[in-house]
Amino acid sequence: MTRKIQVLFGLLFLSVCWFGCLSASGQDKGEPAVEGYITAVRGPNDFDVNGTRVWTSPTVRYGIIGGKAAINLGAVHGALVPGTYVQIVGDVTDKGINANEVLIAGDWNKQIEGFGVIDRVIEAGPEPIFQADGYRIRIASTTVTKFASGPKTLADVGTNTWLRYEGRRGPGGVLLATHVTFMKARQSKVAPPEPDPLPTQPSLIDSRGKLISVHTKVRLSDAGGWCGWHKVVMDQAMQERVRRVGMKVIPEYQKQLPDDSPSKIHFRIYVVDDPVFREDLECVEGLILVPRQVVERLANEDQLAAIMANGVAYSIEAQSARLRAEILGFDGAELTGVVVGSFVPGVDAGASVGGLVANHEIEKRMREQAGRIALTLMADAGFDPRQAPEAWRVLAPKKLPKDLASLKYPTRAGYQLGFLRLETEPPQASPHAQ
Repeated sequence: MTRKIQVLFGLLFLSVCWFGCLSASGQDKGEPAVEGYITAVRGPNDFDVNGTRVWTSPTVRYGIIGGKAAINLGAVHGALVPGTYVQIVGDVTDKGINANEVLIAGDWNKQIEGFGVIDRVIEAGPEPIFQADGYRIRIASTTVTKFASGPKTLADVGTNTWLRYEGRRGPGGVLLATHVTFMKARQSKVAPPEPDPLPTQPSLIDSRGKLISVHTKVRLSDAGGWCGWHKVVMDQAMQERVRRVGMKVIPEYQKQLPDDSPSKIHFRIYVVDDPVFREDLECVEGLILVPRQVVERLANEDQLAAIMANGVAYSIEAQSARLRAEILGFDGAELTGVVVGSFVPGVDAGASVGGLVANHEIEKRMREQAGRIALTLMADAGFDPRQAPEAWRVLAPKKLPKDLASLKYPTRAGYQLGFLRLETEPPQASPHAQ
């Protein structure tokens, strides 16, 4: 289960499975045996979904998720690549799944809705394109546009403006908004944190960024959870390299905000020693801890930028959930419902508390949101976003195999592969159900 849920005010969402679980005891007829992203392909009839092996045969039925009719077999095989989201119905064995039905997500035309901050104005004018929530969002003359607070017209909309959007992605990945609401967050000014120079003596850091001497006696209960009491790596060159890359992927609008701006996220970055976690750790907005073991495994700075962008994206994600709550006037227990609604539209607090299905969907949405925001941050900073899935692939195993080509893509990399495919390639022979 992801640690990143902690970012959203300590809400702990338990998830017993991700994108569908295999069960040796059988399943209801027609229910997916596995659901998720294709993470490896050995051939047109042999591929992995979330690491689970799937075999197909000439009698397999193909279709679109939510569609009614079968689609062209050739179009399907062209879509069975890493990053494609699928549902597999079939017989579960101890070796994998013998598929009876393969359903593919029509990602190029599905309804998308969300909430995020505009971090870049790509095109101005009467039909502008904004970058927000990891998407390029076009506001057309047909878009139903509302202004809840702050800006009064499209000409007033710029970076650090929040928007609620609905729409569909077209060829090339641009999301054409059907409905959008713009707003400015009502926030109180906050005092910037104290400067955070690198320690000159061996130190521990807790989940809020407090540094103490490594010789100080500490209690685990004071660490702030599993993100706390990490030993800071005393390698000045490594610390400076990671900070340099991390600062590059912070959105430009954030860098330009004054220190006392309520929208400013004060990023603090440290390399720590942790042989267990193979990803970045974030526990409060702006604090990013990167295990030395992660840095040492990555092949290049583009892959390091992918990890740093992931950390920055989760801080933006945490701010998004918090500001959505403030905009709507919620606090306390009601915050749960607001956070849930941010990731699973239509699900309220009462339906979510203790609900594994909702929690599973929230975790999925959070990872996807952070994944696509990270890709845009990398691209804006001049890094190659195609290296992000490769970074997660190299970090996935506990121990690297001798043959790196044998590495599989983990689920989070699968989503990014699919997102990048739609960003760079218009769909060919779009297999719409009849």
